[in-house]
Amino acid sequence: RGFRIELGEIESVLGAVRGVRESVVVAREDVPGDKRLVAYVVASASELGASLEVDALRAALGRALPEYMVPSAFVVLDALPLNANGKVDRKALPPPDFTAGAALA
Repeated sequence: RGFRIELGEIESVLGAVRGVRESVVVAREDVPGDKRLVAYVVASASELGASLEVDALRAALGRALPEYMVPSAFVVLDALPLNANGKVDRKALPPPDFTAGAALA
């Protein structure tokens, strides 16, 4: 759409949000021609009992980043999938449920 998006910058801002232990942001194209930013987050140990609030994550990103860099969906995971080398396996990340109202922008 003509904007340069730095996924690492989004991940850095997400990592600074209270309650987020790890985060990965990817540009997914589950429907051909429809790319969307999706943030995958893992709660810190202190937040495991409580769920991360998607609205709070979106608001924190909105204060620090331009609107076009705020992901359209957030997926909270217990742990990020890792490959044999111990790096995040981005291909194993589950697709977001765009029908769930809480996960959408």
